[in-house]
Amino acid sequence: MARGLTLRELAETRSWIAFGNALSAAVDDPGRYGCNDASQLLAQVAQLRGVEPASLRNPLAAVNWMKENAPKALEEEERWVPMTGVLKLSQISIISRQLADELAPKFFSGEVSRRQLDIALRRAEQEHGRRVAGHERMKRAMAFEEEVFTFLRRHPSKLKLGHDVEIVRTAKDSLVPSDFTVLRDGRPVAAVECKGHRGTRHRRYLVETLAMAALRAADGRMSILVVPGSWGTSTADISRLADKLSISNVRVAVFEKREGQLAELTYRANASNKETSPPQGSRAYPRAKRDPFGSR
Repeated sequence: MARGLTLRELAETRSWIAFGNALSAAVDDPGRYGCNDASQLLAQVAQLRGVEPASLRNPLAAVNWMKENAPKALEEEERWVPMTGVLKLSQISIISRQLADELAPKFFSGEVSRRQLDIALRRAEQEHGRRVAGHERMKRAMAFEEEVFTFLRRHPSKLKLGHDVEIVRTAKDSLVPSDFTVLRDGRPVAAVECKGHRGTRHRRYLVETLAMAALRAADGRMSILVVPGSWGTSTADISRLADKLSISNVRVAVFEKREGQLAELTYRANASNKETSPPQGSRAYPRAKRDPFGSR
């Protein structure tokens, strides 16, 4: 990444690796951008990106870990590498450097997935009797995903797509990632993505989440976002965004599981859509020429 970027150009960098690299260099020399210290620089970059300053810690942490442990992968700024996977590797290295060294090349080559890294991290925590600080949110997200999957497997009709649908996990090499795929007669009719509890849900995050949901709504299929009740008014916000952007075939559902009560999944309607759920049993979904969901 060239060092001649303006602060706005830095903030608008799309590749997280290129962005993290540039941000790391800028943090080392904040005066170059007219800032008194790193905190002021991060605050300005966050404002330009429309995010909270705390969200910039992840790309910085991931890039700094790659500098020490995967410099060759770091040089390829435009390659697609999941940042969450790099962060998991950094957490694994805290517990077992040897294990991280074994997994890193397999991860960067695509042989090991993020889910496999998460499993490796949990096993390492158990074997070494240590828990990595900051990993609790990831565990909660995984737990939420598992709860939703178990619920939908037992009660597929709750998706209101009919009683003849099946819920399966989406293959890791799918063109458009999602957590689950809804099948009817072996053909995908919808994609489901779970978003766990999140302390900050700023507008940029909601727009990016909605954009990915729109990509999953391929060939007229349904794209379903499942969020916990803790999202509060954000469920209405993202529905309003879908309405303003004229994004169809995207629905937001709230999944709640309270102690002593049955779990429930409830759809939230878009502002201009009077329906609170997709039409039940609809077979109007055309067959895709290519399956972007990669169902398995």
